[in-house]
Amino acid sequence: MAKYSIKDVYKDINTIDGYFGIQHGGNVEFSYGPIHKYCHYKNTSGNYHCRNYLEMASSGVIYVLKNLKKYNLEDDKLAEYAILWLRYKLNQKSPYFNTKLIDFYTNHIQTNKHYNDKINNSGNMTYKDIIDTKKDLMNIKEMTKFSYPFKILLFLYSEINKNISNCTNSDYAKKFAKEFEELNKDSNNIEYSSYNKMLYRLSDDYNNLINKCTDFPPLPKINLKKIMNRYWGRLLKVHHQVRRYQPH
Repeated sequence: MAKYSIKDVYKDINTIDGYFGIQHGGNVEFSYGPIHKYCHYKNTSGNYHCRNYLEMASSGVIYVLKNLKKYNLEDDKLAEYAILWLRYKLNQKSPYFNTKLIDFYTNHIQTNKHYNDKINNSGNMTYKDIIDTKKDLMNIKEMTKFSYPFKILLFLYSEINKNISNCTNSDYAKKFAKEFEELNKDSNNIEYSSYNKMLYRLSDDYNNLINKCTDFPPLPKINLKKIMNRYWGRLLKVHHQVRRYQPH
C-alpha cells in the first residue's frame, strides 16, 4: 500500500480549487492562468484558454490527477479524489450542478488528448485509464450528496495547512459528522456498492483529522446493508402473489 500524507493531498487539491470558481453568491466566475493549461482552444493572442466553466473543470481534473500522481496513490483512490472534486466543483454554480458526470465524461474526458496521453514511466497507462478504474462513480446520481461533506474536508485541511489550530473549527467538524450520519442512513449505502466505498473514503480522511484533534466528534460506524436486504421486500411480495394464484 502506498504511503502518502493525506494533508499534502488536500493541500494540492485546495491549490487547484483556487484556480477557478465563483464569487459573490455564485454570480461571478473567476479564473487564473494555470487552469487554462489543459484546454485546447486559442484566443486572439495565440494562447490556449478554456472557453467556459465545464472546460475549466476538465482542465482542473487533469491538474488533480497529475499532481496527486506524485504521491503514488493507488489508481482507484486517485480516481476517487478526482471525481469527488469534479462533482463538488460542478455543484458550485447553476446550471452546472445539473451536469451528469457520465455526460461530462463523454464530452470532456473520453476523447480529450490530455486524458489520453501516456503517463511518463507508467507503460501505456493514461489519465483516462485512471478515471476508468472508478467510472462506475460517473453513473450514480448520489455522487452529488458527497459534495458538501467533501467541501468541509477541504476547508478543515486548508486550515491545518495554514498552521491554524486544528481544534478551532469544531463547528465544521460537527456539520461534517451530521452530514455523514445522513449519508450513512441512505438506502444506497449497500455493501460493496460505489456509494459505500465513497463513504469509506470520506470517513478515512475525516478520521485522520480526529487523530490530531480529539474534540472533533467521532463518526458512527458505517451501517452496511446487505445486498439482498434492499430487494427482500419486493421478492417477498412477488412470492406471495405467485402463491395467491397457484391452484390449491
